[in-house]
Amino acid sequence: NGGNVGIGNANATDLTFTPTTGGILGTTTNDNVNAGRVGEYVSSTITSGSAVSLTTTAAANITSISLPAGDWDVWINARFTGGATTTVTRLIASISTTSATLDSTPGRIHILFMNGQAPFATTNVDVAAGSFRLSLSGTTTVYLVTQADFGVSTCSGYGIIQARRRR
Repeated sequence: NGGNVGIGNANATDLTFTPTTGGILGTTTNDNVNAGRVGEYVSSTITSGSAVSLTTTAAANITSISLPAGDWDVWINARFTGGATTTVTRLIASISTTSATLDSTPGRIHILFMNGQAPFATTNVDVAAGSFRLSLSGTTTVYLVTQADFGVSTCSGYGIIQARRRR
């Protein structure tokens, strides 16, 4: 077939390696790959309208995804908001396989030190972590966990957790 090698697909022209182009052809439309295939994408988003109220110094789940066995890249983006007078010491976002528990593994956590500032008077604050590889032997729930160390007023969190099957 002219040097083209199909990649285990019922329609080998969908994923064809050609030595002259140096890679695997990708999709040319806005569809999704089937579950279990390289490139599978899973995500969960909580919008600002459904933000989770946070208690100072307590870890809380914002959202989660269920990932089947495999090799995954996972990343998160948490957004914090609060009252204009809320003073913040730290904002933390973590990728975790344990509910409401921060994972301090490098790459799975990001800590933003605020030194008692009141950032919500002018803006919301984003904290991102990942991409982090998770190699899973079975179906696993993966959480976007946040923690805010704050005083005076209120703080809430919302955001997105995303994963893509690596191989």
